Amino acid sequence: MERKAMAVTFRFLLGLLGGGVAAYILGTIFNSQFVMNAHPVSISFGDRFNMTMFDISNMGAYLVIILVAFLLAFLIAAILKRFLPKLSRAAYPIAGAAGIGVALGLMYIMFQTVPISGARSALGFLSQMLAGGFGGWVFAKILYRGQPKKSDGLTG
Repeated sequence: MERKAMAVTFRFLLGLLGGGVAAYILGTIFNSQFVMNAHPVSISFGDRFNMTMFDISNMGAYLVIILVAFLLAFLIAAILKRFLPKLSRAAYPIAGAAGIGVALGLMYIMFQTVPISGARSALGFLSQMLAGGFGGWVFAKILYRGQPKKSDGLTG
């Protein structure tokens, strides 16, 4: 029993990291494009690529925020899945999107602005939530890898 609990914990942490990195990369790509599109100038593909790569390599604080948001959101989703089994397949993508939305909302409350500048418009905000949903999907794929579709307890 202890070995199974360790395996579940390991998959949870691996999924958290994988989903967080996936959401971070996609969210950062969205952020970069929204920031560049906010300016009425022509930007070459090379410059877009360079800025995007720069942002991916320099927005590490956003990755930490995503990981904390996902940790809380996925733990809540695991509990809710016990009471709402029909929501089971969508629980983690919904939790990922909600976690990003809550994190951005809390940043606005704290700073009176959203530090992720590409998320300041409604569409930019939704794009970050979409990235969170994708991260939740990646998390679920890692968590359930190698398991039958029917689940048991916490992992299903």
